[in-house]
Amino acid sequence: MQLQIWRLQALVRLLALIAKLRGDVSKNDEMIDALIRKLNGQPDRPADKPPYAGIFGTFDIEIGRQKAAEELQTVWNKLQGDLNEIDGVVDDLLRALSNLPARPADKKPYASIFPESKMVWLTPEKLRAIAPEAPSGRSEQLAPQLNRTMVEYSINTPLRQAHFLAQIAHESDRFNALEEYASGEDYEYRDDLGNTQPGDGVRFKGRGLIQVTGRANYLECGRALGVDLISNPKRLADPDLASRSAGWYWSTRQLNGDADRDDVRTVTRVINGGYNGLEDRIHLLQAAKRALGV
Repeated sequence: MQLQIWRLQALVRLLALIAKLRGDVSKNDEMIDALIRKLNGQPDRPADKPPYAGIFGTFDIEIGRQKAAEELQTVWNKLQGDLNEIDGVVDDLLRALSNLPARPADKKPYASIFPESKMVWLTPEKLRAIAPEAPSGRSEQLAPQLNRTMVEYSINTPLRQAHFLAQIAHESDRFNALEEYASGEDYEYRDDLGNTQPGDGVRFKGRGLIQVTGRANYLECGRALGVDLISNPKRLADPDLASRSAGWYWSTRQLNGDADRDDVRTVTRVINGGYNGLEDRIHLLQAAKRALGV
């Protein structure tokens, strides 16, 4: 499972580095183009085509970089199995974008970039062991997204994972609700949520595994995730953003430290604003600890 974790760490790092690229086309863009082509099984870039033009049909370098980041997230799951040639390409690209020296000849890809991880790889079976009431197929949808989220937000020890998974299981009604059941009308014109326009209450109802609610919070969350949630608020209920938004919420509230202390009461109070459902959250925490071997 270490290789799978490293590959996710590589994706998260690549996306952050691509977002920082500025200026004219460079060797880095050529390497990004080459990686996408390898992941998609496409031929090498024609010599007369600049990076991204032959894949996305754009000669605008900024648009090309944006589309490259989106494409990498879509096709990354093609990187499977044992270490292979593509892992070497990823390692080389990470080093180029990070201004690191070339990989030592005696080092496998990733090994000298990322440390060994203590994180437990989350499988659909482990997720069902925590919340067997989840609807059919939901564990298969969420497990890969939650692995990416936990890598992205350093929820990377079994104890942190157990607390995070217990809380989101409670908040989402055992993963049954990626958006709240109520209509959201009660949030209409709630200034504290930034709901200033007619229909904002329903439009920006609670969505995600830790339900983000209100125009202001959608705006903040969307900026952090690099997604326009104001124009497309329902996107937050999709499994990928439902997971990542929960990780964003967890990280902005600095809950890893409380999880490290095994302090379920503080984690609950920060997420809930009180202790509603504390007994159930403790029950889910115990289930998560068993599933993850804590």
